[in-house]
Amino acid sequence: MKFLFDASSMLEAIRSFEEEKVLRVFRENCILDLTKYEVGNALWKEYILHNAIREEEFREFLDFFRSVLRLTKVVAVGAESLLDVAETAAKEQITFYDASYIAIARIQKLILITEDRQLAKLALKYAKTAQIKDILS
Repeated sequence: MKFLFDASSMLEAIRSFEEEKVLRVFRENCILDLTKYEVGNALWKEYILHNAIREEEFREFLDFFRSVLRLTKVVAVGAESLLDVAETAAKEQITFYDASYIAIARIQKLILITEDRQLAKLALKYAKTAQIKDILS
């Protein structure tokens, strides 16, 4: 295990349609427990609120997402990490969600994979970062 993927990177990977590469990269790596809800919500918004994808595409993305989740270690932000997350959120003036990714990457010595440039810039103070394209190529 060496990577922690945030929702933005997971969405980018799912949309890449490079199933074999994506499955290989996510195998034995991590996401936070909240990532599945963030990704599910983003797909739901594209389908229901924005009509950006059809129902068939929504279901295909969800099926692929489920396949990825079966291979990925889901890390919970436990009680012992909450103070670290809160301190990071306060110090960097970012959401608790974003601070969770930074804190867990730091604590577990993982490389944070994110497409969010602002998050990546802040995270560099605490952990290494990369984008999904860096590891899918």
